Amino acid sequence: MIKAFLFDYGGVITSGGGGTELSDRLGAALAISPDEASELLMPVWDDYSRGKISENQLWESIEAGYGAAIPISKRAIWNSWDKHMQPRPEMVDLITDLQAEGYPVGLMSNVIPNTEADIRENGGYDMFDFLILSCDVGFSKPQTEIYELALGNLPGIKPEEVVFVDDQERFLIPARDLGMQTILAESSEQIAHDIRSLLHLSHGNV
Repeated sequence: MIKAFLFDYGGVITSGGGGTELSDRLGAALAISPDEASELLMPVWDDYSRGKISENQLWESIEAGYGAAIPISKRAIWNSWDKHMQPRPEMVDLITDLQAEGYPVGLMSNVIPNTEADIRENGGYDMFDFLILSCDVGFSKPQTEIYELALGNLPGIKPEEVVFVDDQERFLIPARDLGMQTILAESSEQIAHDIRSLLHLSHGNV
């Protein structure tokens, strides 16, 4: 029986903020390909998203790989509240409905410190019952530890009673390994449909 839900944020709650957007923007800023930009970001991305290095240290690493200084004017690649990170109204309604039906709803998200601060300041996290944010907890998906931290916020609820929704398949694999049910997010309508289908099956098996 389903008793709780976990959601990713970018690309699930929002239309933007998922996938390869940062590599695309960095590539455009530096006139290089998205793949080349990804190669500059990846060596330090995990440490940055886990809050282990500062933004200055991130740019120092990127500049070292790029072989030249990168001016401030070319560093505006981050997801912002105004352009990318506002929740879709239909997702807010879905979460509100689930909570009204008695289901705790948590957030488990890989997020960098500056984007996290922007979302928090604008109330994007307010709808959730608890937050597991990579830059706060020091772990990021797909590390098993971050999933275990999320489950730890659901006392008395078994992993198989939790549904996790993410827009990247690779982040769903550890959840399934721990026993959670998963939904690969493609659209708000599909997420809502899949959740209602799982709940129908869950109640039908009581």
